[in-house]
Amino acid sequence: MPKSALPEHINDPHEIEAAFPDDSQYGDSWFGRFYKWIHKKTKTWFAFSYRCTEWWAKWRKYPKILMAIGGKGVWRVECSVGDLIMDKGNLWNWQIGDDFYLSRIQYWKRWHLAIQWPLMLSFHFYFRAKDVLIPGELKKDTDGKLFYFYWNHFDADLVYWMFISLFIGLTWK
Repeated sequence: MPKSALPEHINDPHEIEAAFPDDSQYGDSWFGRFYKWIHKKTKTWFAFSYRCTEWWAKWRKYPKILMAIGGKGVWRVECSVGDLIMDKGNLWNWQIGDDFYLSRIQYWKRWHLAIQWPLMLSFHFYFRAKDVLIPGELKKDTDGKLFYFYWNHFDADLVYWMFISLFIGLTWK
C-alpha cells in the first residue's frame, strides 16, 4: 500500500513501530495488544499524500475547505511554524494558501463544523461558553468540557489519514 505517503522520519517499519503513541491507548490487555498490532500493521494502508509515487494515492498537498461554519471566535489555522489565527466568518469553497490548512482542532470557537477535501469532517461543541479557550492565554484543561468528532484527518506530516481514522470523545485528539 502507499507507504510512500509517509515522510522520511516515519517510513520504515521500526520507525512506524516507535511512532504513533495513540496505538497504545488501550494498554497491555489482550484487546490493547491486538489493537496496537492491527494498527501498526495497517498504518500505511490508508495514508495518502502529495509524496506518493502511486498515481492513485497521490493527492493534493493541502486540503481545501468546502465548508467551515462556527460560532464566535477565530479560526485556528496550522502551518509548518505552528498555529495561526484567522479572523473570518464562515468559509466556503476556499483554500487558505500555500503551506496553510484549517486545523481539525478549533480551540477558540464555541462550536464548529468543517468539511474539507478530500473528504474530512470535523465537529466540536463546548458545553459551556466559559470553557472556550482564548487565543494567547495559557491552555486550560478542557477534558470533559466539550464534545469532539472527526472522520479522516490531515496532519503536520502532510499526510491524509483516511477511512479508518475516526474519533468521538470528550477531549481533543
